[in-house]
Order: sequence, then structure tokens, then C-alpha cells
Amino acid sequence: MKYSIAFLIFLSVFTSCESHKSKKENTTSESLKSPKETVTAYLAATNHFDFKTAKEFVIPNKGNFMNLETLEKMEKSIPDDQKSRFINKEKDAQYFEKEITDSTARIILSPNQDIAMPIEFNLKKVNEKWLIESVISH
Repeated sequence: MKYSIAFLIFLSVFTSCESHKSKKENTTSESLKSPKETVTAYLAATNHFDFKTAKEFVIPNKGNFMNLETLEKMEKSIPDDQKSRFINKEKDAQYFEKEITDSTARIILSPNQDIAMPIEFNLKKVNEKWLIESVISH
């Protein structure tokens, strides 16, 4: 039960976040200039259920792979006619850039009014690219 609730919250957060890129305009991790662009591109990929692209924006660690695996399992349980309903909810999120240094950053995402919980993205610069080190739902 605990995992079901967390899973639904995690899915809702990622499906209700703003994305400025369509699936056809996917950005690669090499072209991203800022931590906010990395978070936005990651959310766009997950909102379009493109987990291969989403993996490009994270540091390969157990937590990140578990999050993506959970989202992938969730996507398989959603009927195809319902998937577009999630994709179209990518609006009204606000990004707050906090504690940005030369090598680390923290971005707080405040989703729309449907979900009141902010999400914290901790990023790290690896080989001159910003990558997501961890995602924390509050």
C-alpha cells in the first residue's frame, strides 16, 4: 500500500510538470547549458514515457534507476488511450534555482495546483554536463 501511494504521487508529479520540448524536439544531454534545462528535459522525457532519453539526464546510480524503473512499470499499466491524458498535463510548474555552484545545483519544482508537494532535483556537473544526482519528493 505504501509503495502504491508513493508510486501514484511520483507518476502524478512527473506527468504534471511543465515541458517546453515536444517528443520530436528531445534535447540531448550534451546541448544543455543549465541545471534547469536538464531538469526540464528529464521531465519532458519521463512525461512522454521516453525512459531511454531520460537515462541520459541522470547520474547512473541505484536511486535514479529505481525511479525510472518504477515509472516504466507504471507506464505499462496505463492503457494507451489514457497515456495522452498524462502527456498533456505538462503545464504550470514553477522552477526555483537554489544553491547553484560551479559543480552542483539544486532545483526545486513546484507542480501545479493538483499536487502540492514540491520536488527537489540535486544536480552535479559531470564532464561539463549537468546530470541529476537525486530526486526527492517532499
